[in-house]
Amino acid sequence: MFERFDCPVRCSAGHLYTTIWVPMASIKSVRLGWERWQYCPVGHHWATVTPLDREAATPDELAEAARVHDVRVP
Repeated sequence: MFERFDCPVRCSAGHLYTTIWVPMASIKSVRLGWERWQYCPVGHHWATVTPLDREAATPDELAEAARVHDVRVP
């Protein structure tokens, strides 16, 4: 159901993972402008996250983000 909203993101500590990112909505996070505050499943901490620009990201970055998906159900 949410696959179309899957988005690779980078947390403020630099960890890459995939999360659900619905424009103009916050399902599992607190919106802070273009950033969001949510739990990072890679570093096991709370952090601000920003979406990766899919066109500017390297294939390695996208692959790394695809390896970990945060909790799918809010």
